Amino acid sequence: RPRGRGGACFEGGMEARRRRWGAVLCTAAALFLAMAAAACAAAPGAAQWTEVPAPRSANGNTWAVIVSTSRYWLNYRHAANALAVYRAVRRAGVPDSRIVLMLAEDFSRNPRNVFPGSVFVDEALQVDLARGKAEVDYEGDDVSAASLARVLTGRHAVRVPRSRTLPTTRESDVLLYVTGHGGENFMKFQDKDMMSGEDLAEVVAEMRSLGRYRELTIVVDTCKASTFCRHVSSPNVTCVSSSLRGQNSYSKHANAEVGNSLVDEMTFLIQEQLAERRFGKLVGRRAARAMYQRLRARMESSTPHYRET
Repeated sequence: RPRGRGGACFEGGMEARRRRWGAVLCTAAALFLAMAAAACAAAPGAAQWTEVPAPRSANGNTWAVIVSTSRYWLNYRHAANALAVYRAVRRAGVPDSRIVLMLAEDFSRNPRNVFPGSVFVDEALQVDLARGKAEVDYEGDDVSAASLARVLTGRHAVRVPRSRTLPTTRESDVLLYVTGHGGENFMKFQDKDMMSGEDLAEVVAEMRSLGRYRELTIVVDTCKASTFCRHVSSPNVTCVSSSLRGQNSYSKHANAEVGNSLVDEMTFLIQEQLAERRFGKLVGRRAARAMYQRLRARMESSTPHYRET
């Protein structure tokens, strides 16, 4: 029995010594690491790591609604207009999640297209706007004056997917681009519907009252385009249009292989300008004035117009 008790005491002593040595070793390791870190910090030429925030895009809170209101093959250029602006806006740093694209017809799938899957904007057929597959949110009969008004005002049914909405706030900058056939004080939608200038003014006023934009820039490429914006009176709105009252808007160029006009003059110049600016701001007085000044200097077939409120 005494030997048994002595063995227990011996084992207990060994366990205590192991714990003490473990504590000593842990303390020594911690001191070594602390001294090594201090030496590295003090050493001349030592690398110093600093978190650098990513540069903010000028279009970090910019949203876009891009609309082509025309279908039928002879209106190929209107879809090309919209796709060219879509491409330029994407390149300016606005992700597809903040773009609502509305095409009355996607001519890349039209049976008369001798280049299936493609839509071109340049005479040499080098710039394929359909490459990369733009995400079209509204197509065919879904493109109407009523659906555009719902997108801009946010008055959707609950079941509408978020990708088809414009969830903007009073801190958002919004670009609205519309192309198609128009006339004195109206924009036509697919030969069966229209939005008047007064309708547009009411929609913009509702956007303002609901706090859905900080600055809104409207770009209209159609005949008599300036008349479409003349009733808008809400604050912080700029409008750039392709033609004056009584004027038509014309295409920039055509291609015999495609068998159609490819793009309208104003939109061709705008998409060039947006591509050159890259990450410059797309919306607001400064951007809209710069756009208008360039158009005024370079447009030949019609007279651009600028308006701000």
